[in-house]
Amino acid sequence: MNQDRNVFQLAVPCGIWFGVQVRISIWFVLVFAALCSRLGDVTLGLTVGAIMFLSVLLHEFGHVLGARRTGGSADEVHITPFGGLALCIPASTFASRFITTLMGPMTNLAICVLTFYPLLKSQYSAGWYNPFEIPAVVLKGKALANVMPELLVLAFKVNWVLLLINLLPVHPLDGGRLLLMGLTAAGDAQVARNRYLVIGSYSGIAFMCLGLIYGSVWVMLIGAVVMAFNMQEQFRMQVSQQDESDASFMGYDFSEGYTSLERSHEAEEPSPGMLERWKQQREEELRRRKEEEDRQLSRTLDGLLEKLHAQGEDALTTAEKRQLQQISAKFRERNRGQ
Repeated sequence: MNQDRNVFQLAVPCGIWFGVQVRISIWFVLVFAALCSRLGDVTLGLTVGAIMFLSVLLHEFGHVLGARRTGGSADEVHITPFGGLALCIPASTFASRFITTLMGPMTNLAICVLTFYPLLKSQYSAGWYNPFEIPAVVLKGKALANVMPELLVLAFKVNWVLLLINLLPVHPLDGGRLLLMGLTAAGDAQVARNRYLVIGSYSGIAFMCLGLIYGSVWVMLIGAVVMAFNMQEQFRMQVSQQDESDASFMGYDFSEGYTSLERSHEAEEPSPGMLERWKQQREEELRRRKEEEDRQLSRTLDGLLEKLHAQGEDALTTAEKRQLQQISAKFRERNRGQ
């Protein structure tokens, strides 16, 4: 295990939900602590934190659903202080990548739509559009049935914030992924990614300046995180490009005859980023699982078809007929995705 991944992997497994392994970073408690401190009310802070956790979880399962419904796959979700991370592998089509990315924010939008009317009917309807204003609802000492209107108001506010933030066209947010898809489709992929990261870096700086001007800690925090992610990705790309340009010197290829230089170059070659290595490892694991699943389904299908041809359709039980239909439908869906 690489030592620089230990902190990132400090997560508590919370079981498998709908075929997805859910893990929660131990650092998520910092979100609860920050909310309790900022709101000045432990009960309100813990409640908002719990609603935020559930909303982020539903957001990530939106990505999972989008991937699976368009021929892709997903089997793991991480919840961290900076949001969620769903390990999705969309099908090799633009539509699958687009829908997989969009389904996360659309989940938050659906929750906003469902809770908007209760918000308008409440005493907290003024300034509903301000994503950084949490209503000072009173929860302490009330039964669950009596605080349900306040909980719906908080659910709207939290999901409104998540929706607006995730639609920002900057790396690594969902809006940024959609922007990158559009830039890549319109031109060279390398140029598109460079522009995409420059936009993200300047956007982060702009958010930090706005936070300073208007005294908003949350806006400053968003700007700092966005700028850090974009600058890190820009640096990683520059290192990668430098490695490619250093493969030869003055037009001479030293790949043969100077093995010591080659070994030195290989030793100094920087490894991929922490998140990139984790994604590569998980994608390889997903491919192995998918191949094993395909082999198992093929064996089951062969057995059912052999029984069908040898003994006729009446020999199959109801469960076997249903299984045959499900396996056949699954293979047809995968073939369409390819």
